[in-house]
Amino acid sequence: MDSDDECSWNLWKKVNNKFDRQQMSGSIDSLLTEIEESWPLFLLHPHINREQREYIKDLRYQSTDKTFVVAQIDFSINYTLVRHCEVQQGFFSQHQVTLFTIHLTIGKEQRNVAIISDYMERTTVFAHCAQKVLTQFIKTNFPLVKKINYVSDTTEHGKGAGNGIGAVLKASARRATLSKNILMSNAKDFYEFTQKQQIETARRSNKDIPGVHAFFLESDEIEEAKTSNNR
Repeated sequence: MDSDDECSWNLWKKVNNKFDRQQMSGSIDSLLTEIEESWPLFLLHPHINREQREYIKDLRYQSTDKTFVVAQIDFSINYTLVRHCEVQQGFFSQHQVTLFTIHLTIGKEQRNVAIISDYMERTTVFAHCAQKVLTQFIKTNFPLVKKINYVSDTTEHGKGAGNGIGAVLKASARRATLSKNILMSNAKDFYEFTQKQQIETARRSNKDIPGVHAFFLESDEIEEAKTSNNR
């Protein structure tokens, strides 16, 4: 094999602020040059991943119910509400649900929280309102906690605790919609189904607390907070 021989390969490249898979062609030498140029970034990514994971793990180990909570927060991919036996045109009137997921570590205890909303923008104002809901939840259930440490693993690629919370809720809702003909037309319906389903599942398992604590955050509340910040 000669370095001037032609070959082709696929490469993810950023075009117009979006990443797309591009098919490239050229000599073997140009392919090796491409790999060499990408190598530093490739090495940096797993390094950040490993350091973040170890840092969060260490924080969780130090947490107690009298000192601080570790809250791993993230937006889950929006859930699209579908209807049983939906006609083709129904696609154009589908609504979505925003899911803000939180995995809490409090010493040896863990809690899963999902804040469900009909507000579609992922903004700092939304996160601020969600933090108020979370703070009240912690004050009620863990009154001795003095601090909340917020973390977000940006390199988890859908494998973090928050992604698991979102996947469970969305899968349960989709299964209920398609197999039990349960109608969910908006975010409030999704919230009410989720809350009821989580409580019933905990009761059947003889558990005192649900697997996921669900809360609803009204879009009007977020808009009001947004207006207050702009004054």
